[in-house]
Amino acid sequence: MALIKDNWLIPSGGICLAIAILSDRFLMVDVPVLDFIIGVFTGMSVVLNLVGLYRMRSKS
Repeated sequence: MALIKDNWLIPSGGICLAIAILSDRFLMVDVPVLDFIIGVFTGMSVVLNLVGLYRMRSKS
């Protein structure tokens, strides 16, 4: 039912957060679309990390 296995939720959240931070830090272009993409990656990282923590908690 899930698109991502439980073992990959937290690492993929970390990767999304790294993409958001690096693109915000190094792509200094004043384009509103870039701010939207950074927001999407930040939101995805928050959701993936929280879901990963919830599913790891219920397994223990």
